[in-house]
Amino acid sequence: MSDLKLLTERLIENKKAEVQVKIKEAEAEKAQLLEEAARSLAEEKAKQISLIDSRLARKFEQDKHTLQINKRNELLSEKQKRLKIVFNKAEEQMNQWTDTEFQQFLLSVLKQHKDSESIELIVGQYSIDKVSNDWINTVAKEVVDIQLSAETVSRKNGFILKKTGIEYNYLFDELVKDIKGQLVSSVSKQRSEERRVGKSV
Repeated sequence: MSDLKLLTERLIENKKAEVQVKIKEAEAEKAQLLEEAARSLAEEKAKQISLIDSRLARKFEQDKHTLQINKRNELLSEKQKRLKIVFNKAEEQMNQWTDTEFQQFLLSVLKQHKDSESIELIVGQYSIDKVSNDWINTVAKEVVDIQLSAETVSRKNGFILKKTGIEYNYLFDELVKDIKGQLVSSVSKQRSEERRVGKSV
């Protein structure tokens, strides 16, 4: 009977030892799984933070770019408003020239055409009182052979020179429009040049 008891105790001890080994193995496996899960979670967290960072960086760049475009557009709009005011004032001043100022301008233009055989002068309706046949005959004809046309340009200030079928437009609104176009083109070229240089720096 004592042998049976001894054998039973040994079997129980062996089983306890086996269970202890299995418990240790299970605990080791559990620890490994927890470690892997923690590592995986940390990697996922780092990945999500990186994604959020890159999204935020992209959003920041987009917002910055949008702000730059808006700022440039506002600045351009403001410049255009100011240019419009300047050009309107310039035309207004030209429209208010005295007879002498108008004649001086006309004379300076005629000097540029002094090699022409004959020129016809067509004056704008609002400038007709600035020149007379008497002034043409005594002053302008000393520079070039010119005739004052009976025709006028309706509701305009300034004049048109007509020679050999070609018309040279010196109507004030057209002169201002032409200068405005040249200036806007020049400013646009300068702006695109600045942007090109800015990108290459």
